[in-house]
Amino acid sequence: MKQPATPNAAEETKAEQNQTGAKQKSKKFPTATELISHYQKRGLEPAEASVRVIEDLQNALVRVVSSSKNASSKDKLLTDARKIDAINGRLAVVDAKLETKPGYVETFVLGLASGAALNGINSVWPHVTRGIGQVWSAVKSGTDPSSAS
Repeated sequence: MKQPATPNAAEETKAEQNQTGAKQKSKKFPTATELISHYQKRGLEPAEASVRVIEDLQNALVRVVSSSKNASSKDKLLTDARKIDAINGRLAVVDAKLETKPGYVETFVLGLASGAALNGINSVWPHVTRGIGQVWSAVKSGTDPSSAS
């Protein structure tokens, strides 16, 4: 995995807060929406911004997992490997969900096709109902005992 050219968004926001002189008593981490909008302000497309946020989250998770100090080295390695596998599996699910969603163009084309299909059904429907009515009246008159002489 390639490293981003700029530091991640959480570190950038912390640096911006330090420059303004604002001191916080508790750390408030930015939400995913804030991170995506941060990267979009920097000129990235929404999909690229989402990928960048996912990379930032992966990097943060790896740092958190690798900084655990309470386990012995062998147990720590096994625990870290399990954590990374679980995180990797969850990220794969998120990635698969992002890839399967249609984009704006596909959604627009689907809407146009649906509209055309509905217009086609609306233009054919009166002919279908008239035909069913004629078949019904023919069957009804053929099975009516009063009309058979």
